[in-house]
Amino acid sequence: MRRLLITAMSSGGGKTVLTCGLMRAYARRGLRVSGFKCGPDYIDPMFHTRVLGVPSRNLDLFLQGEDGIRRTLTRQEGDLAILEGAMGYYDGVGGTDEASAWQVSCVTDTPALLAVRPGGQSLTLAAQIRGLLEFRRPSRIAGLFLMDCTPSLYSHLRPILERETGLPVLGYLPHLKEAELQSRHLGLVTASEIEDLSARIDAVADALERYADLDGILSLTEDSVDITLESELPEPRCRIAVARDEAFSFYYADNLDALREAGAELVFFSPLRDRELPEADGLYLGGGYPEL
Repeated sequence: MRRLLITAMSSGGGKTVLTCGLMRAYARRGLRVSGFKCGPDYIDPMFHTRVLGVPSRNLDLFLQGEDGIRRTLTRQEGDLAILEGAMGYYDGVGGTDEASAWQVSCVTDTPALLAVRPGGQSLTLAAQIRGLLEFRRPSRIAGLFLMDCTPSLYSHLRPILERETGLPVLGYLPHLKEAELQSRHLGLVTASEIEDLSARIDAVADALERYADLDGILSLTEDSVDITLESELPEPRCRIAVARDEAFSFYYADNLDALREAGAELVFFSPLRDRELPEADGLYLGGGYPEL
C-alpha cells in the first residue's frame, strides 16, 4: 500500500476529522483504504472503522516495537494506508520523542501531512512550522493543510507558507459544524454515540473535494516495502466469547488476531442485548467508558 500520516502540532488540531474525511474521499474515488492510529488509542480507530467498514489498527512502537508495527502495517491489504498521529508530532513517552508519530513515520518510511490551525498568525505560523521541520532530521513532513480556515485567509497564507517553509500547502477545510466532534475527559466520544456520524463525514469529504488538492495529497504518498508475514490460521482449539457493543468496546484488532492465530475461535456477543452467554471456553470482557 501507499501510505500517508496525518499529524498536527497538538491534540485538538483536527487530525481525526481530516483523517476520516480523507478516508471517505479516497474511498469514493475507488481506492481501498486502510486506517491506522499511532500509539495506544481505542477511540480514533473506532471512527476509522465506521468510515471504512474494516478494522483500523494501532501502530504502537512502545508495545509492538519496530518489527511489530511493520508487521501490522504490511499485513493489511489495499491501495492506501492513512495513519493518524497522536498528540503533537514529536510527543512521545515521558517528554521524549520515543514512540511518537514522528518515530512511526521514520520507522515505516511514511511521509506526513501537517494539519495546522492558522488562528491570528501569518509569518509567525511559518516560523513554528520551520521549527518543526528543523527540530528532528529528517522531519518527514511533506506537506501542509490548513484547518478551520476561510478562503481569504487561505489565499493570503498559502504563498507565505510555501515561500518560507518550502512545503506545498495542499488545501484547507473551512469551519464546518458537521466536523465538530464532542469530547469527554479521556478524548472524543465513541463513534457509536454519534448517530449521524456517516453524514458528518460525508460533509467533510464533500468539503475536501472542493477545497483540498486531493491529487496533490495523494502524490505525497510512498509505496511500502513488502514483507512476507502472512500465515494460515490453525484449526480452532477453543472458543472465546468476546463482549462487544457500546459499553464493551475497547479492543485492539491485533489482540483479537493474536487470539485467532493462537487457535481461538472468537464468538461475539452483547451484554446489553443478549439474554445469555454463548457456549465458550473463555470470556473476554473488553473495557469502555464507565458511563456507557
